[in-house]
Amino acid sequence: MTAALAWLGVVVLHATWLGVATAAVAAIALRWLGVDRPRRRHGVALAALLIVPPAAIAVTLAPPPLAATIAGAGETTETAPPLAAQARVPAAGEARLSLAPATPWIGLAWLLGAAWGALGLAVASGRVERLRRAARPLAVDDAERLLARARRHLDFHRPVAMARSSAVGVPTLIGWWRPLVVLPSALLDRVPDEELECLLIHELAHVQRADVAWNWLQVLVEVALFFHPAARWLAQQVRHERECCCDAVVPPRQADLVAYVRALTRLAAADRAAASPALSASGGTLVNRIERLVDPTAARPTCSLGLCFTLVLGAVAGGATLWLCDVEECPVPLEVEASAEQQLAAAMPAAPARAPLKFIDHEGNEVSPNGPDGQPRAFGFFTDEHGQDFAVLLGPDKAPPRKRPEAPIPFLDLPDDGTDDPGAGTDGC
Repeated sequence: MTAALAWLGVVVLHATWLGVATAAVAAIALRWLGVDRPRRRHGVALAALLIVPPAAIAVTLAPPPLAATIAGAGETTETAPPLAAQARVPAAGEARLSLAPATPWIGLAWLLGAAWGALGLAVASGRVERLRRAARPLAVDDAERLLARARRHLDFHRPVAMARSSAVGVPTLIGWWRPLVVLPSALLDRVPDEELECLLIHELAHVQRADVAWNWLQVLVEVALFFHPAARWLAQQVRHERECCCDAVVPPRQADLVAYVRALTRLAAADRAAASPALSASGGTLVNRIERLVDPTAARPTCSLGLCFTLVLGAVAGGATLWLCDVEECPVPLEVEASAEQQLAAAMPAAPARAPLKFIDHEGNEVSPNGPDGQPRAFGFFTDEHGQDFAVLLGPDKAPPRKRPEAPIPFLDLPDDGTDDPGAGTDGC
């Protein structure tokens, strides 16, 4: 369990600096693109946000760069120490800061925060589902009459349901597979048809772009990166550019633009609270959206140079910190230094393996270490100038001892002194 929490902690640490790095790239790209290309701006911001979690996991699973360098240096596995030890043992006198003791606590804190965010997302999803069930469906004829112009303008023929509810203050899109456009009851009674048709063009553009599905994926990434301010900034940019993309499909005629700006102005005073999985027509920075529609050619501030520089500096500082620090437990204690004798022994080449012992007689012929009776023989040992060990047989082989009778026979009980003379060692008869 502790190892899993430590691994999660390392992923969170990498996600921190990678989130700043992707935000820096996105800020520079948004500044270069300008404000008149909302589709590309939306794609850049969304890609920068969605790439952070898989990139953090990939960096965590990747081998250490120093280990990869040593592995490619041509050292063999017989003489080189393990790569993990090479990558983690610093040079003599080098002090390294270790974040390994804190990684399990970081992983635990992330689990608690992600669980809280997932709970909030579940509550919001339940609220959206209750809104879907409580909304009163519009008659098919009325819905198609309101959607007729939007369908012709967008060339969109997918079925879309419409309903009205007093629980929402702005037009809200729910669902992607079975889309439902919920209109405020007060809006249907007070807003002219031309303004309502422009708002429905905006909502059908969301359906055509599958923005609800992308919004779900974005919300899940936001839950995973709940701790990251750069991720929240990217999410805000995604929402704003998404609304600008749908604003851009409104007919460019002067009457339609005036009607749409009036409709957005009405929404600015309405209740703009919408659940996370749903999309409302008042999302994004409403004042900036109206300014874009009124004067598309006017110069507007985008990502400043100070913001880009700050994000780049933060990404470099975060990546360098993790590069210089240990984020995993060191398998070899860093404070243990080898003694002079151990260092000398490690530097000296290993002694070659000795040849097996040879058993020979006085003439140099190889013999068996045991005699014919299976008993071990007597040998003398010496080593020649080449380091070969020899065992030389001492004296001739002894004849196997004669088997003594079960009962002693005085006349045949010869002494067993190794001589063949029957009279030796006796006094005779």
